[in-house]
Amino acid sequence: MGEQRQAPRHHVDCSVTFVVEDISGSGTVFNLSEEGCAIETTVPVPPTGYASLFITIPGDSDPVVIDLARLRWVTRSEFGCEFRIMSQAARKRVQRYLVMDRAA
Repeated sequence: MGEQRQAPRHHVDCSVTFVVEDISGSGTVFNLSEEGCAIETTVPVPPTGYASLFITIPGDSDPVVIDLARLRWVTRSEFGCEFRIMSQAARKRVQRYLVMDRAA
């Protein structure tokens, strides 16, 4: 099976809070692109479903809100999400952070 991602992922370290179905928790985004992310957490999440994410970008006071993200894979302590619904402003904040992170 080959790589299916459209956008390159970047290694990051951003705190995140999330709600998956009726489970809320927190963790760390360790992998981020314009289209999705990977999260490490101690909170067990279901193998499929949808999430709302609140990602705190270093240096920003307000979290980036991902209104709806589809769970793509789940392991014991990590899960990956595909961003489905987010505001244009949130998308631009993620893009700007990834450009700044690459330049650093």
